[in-house]
Amino acid sequence: MATYGRGPPWARCFLWRAGFCCGLAPPLQDGYSFQPGASRFAVKKISEQQRIGQQGVHLLGVRLLSVGLSFQPNGPLDAGIDGFLELRDPQSGEVRAQWITAQLKTQKEGRLTEETDETFSYICRQQDLDYWLGSNAPVVLFVARLSDEGIFWKAIHTWFSDPDRRRTRKIVFDKTTDALNEAALPGLAATVASFSAPGRIVPSMRNAETLDRNILKVAFPAKTHVVETSMSYSEIREVLVERFGSPPVDWILRGKRIYSFRDISMPPFRDVIEEGSEDTVDTLQWSESDGEVTRRHFVELLNRTLSEMVREPLAYWRGGRYLFWKLDKGKRTRSYAYRSFQKQTSRDVVKAYTRKGDERPSYFRHDAFHANFVRISGDWYLAIEPTYHFTSDGYHEFRYASDRMSGIKRLETNQSVRGHIGMWTAFLVRQPDLLRKDLLVFSALPALALPFGVPDDLWRENEEDEEKTRMERAQLELL
Repeated sequence: MATYGRGPPWARCFLWRAGFCCGLAPPLQDGYSFQPGASRFAVKKISEQQRIGQQGVHLLGVRLLSVGLSFQPNGPLDAGIDGFLELRDPQSGEVRAQWITAQLKTQKEGRLTEETDETFSYICRQQDLDYWLGSNAPVVLFVARLSDEGIFWKAIHTWFSDPDRRRTRKIVFDKTTDALNEAALPGLAATVASFSAPGRIVPSMRNAETLDRNILKVAFPAKTHVVETSMSYSEIREVLVERFGSPPVDWILRGKRIYSFRDISMPPFRDVIEEGSEDTVDTLQWSESDGEVTRRHFVELLNRTLSEMVREPLAYWRGGRYLFWKLDKGKRTRSYAYRSFQKQTSRDVVKAYTRKGDERPSYFRHDAFHANFVRISGDWYLAIEPTYHFTSDGYHEFRYASDRMSGIKRLETNQSVRGHIGMWTAFLVRQPDLLRKDLLVFSALPALALPFGVPDDLWRENEEDEEKTRMERAQLELL
């Protein structure tokens, strides 16, 4: 037994301090004695939920660091916000004091609420929701599961901008689009941009992007055939139709000369030319011989040659100056199978549309394109400008074509235009064929790799959900 009542004051003070440091109960007055095992201090514990929560904080911090961001936890004074993350350009390291407040919910294992293969949900407490929506900085809710290290995120103020959602207090997470990875960086930046006051600068999140081109390189014959004639254009056409039925269109008449990439000394042109006047000229020299004048003639010859090459499946619409897919007689649709930029696919290039309750088609939509030949750095290219053609029966123009055109242009997105260009690229870049000798040969150019870009989903970030759904459904009509 050790007693504290004897000895000088300094000794008693020393013993008191020693006893306190060892976890012993300090004396309240002289004469009290210490009994081993009679400590009045409770044992400290770390709960299982505290341990899981701290593991979640570490997992979130590591994940954010892996994508170029950092997480700063709040510490023991957390009252509803677990920490802050600052936006940072992962390439340049640039930061501009753009902050997101974060609330983390961690689960060790097992299924999340209402979990399926694609989604799960989280029900917010009303007091938490009121707290987050009252923040003067954007709040993001992170949900982490330790067993598979999955982390998902949702911007609170964006999700609950819908009053119906706010009443239910439910957040639905998409396991693909809401996963926390590098693809989430532009979305986090958009969260700050949509929350911030007008004029605030948000650092760009560099997102590598591949740019597919809508131009094809054109190769044409080195020599152009030229013959003399005494006839006018209408007279030549009349003779060719009489002799040939459906004569070729890949020729032009300038003055008293016919120009073509084909040998026009052969039938059906033999009856419209002056015998012995056949000649050839260097194509490039001729196209540049008289500046813009001959260059326009050359472009016209390229367009006519292209029309002749594709005259079996396509037709030329003079009113709109574009080529469009024909509809086979007695058919309601026409499909074209091809290999796009990434995969083998098919597309309805002619499609019938009917009114509800009516079996007869109201009109037909035909895929079409404007062919624009341009000269770039000494080489010639075909620029593809996708468009559409509308007919009432597959042949005659639909009386409300302009209304349908304006409507479909409002529905088009980058993805639908890209798919349209991919189809025309596959159609024009033909494989070599021993039975067919094309006068024009098109070749695709490699895609351009850009160091940054904007994900398509962010263009419509602030649209209403009904509008987004309508647009998504509309895209199916354009495939």
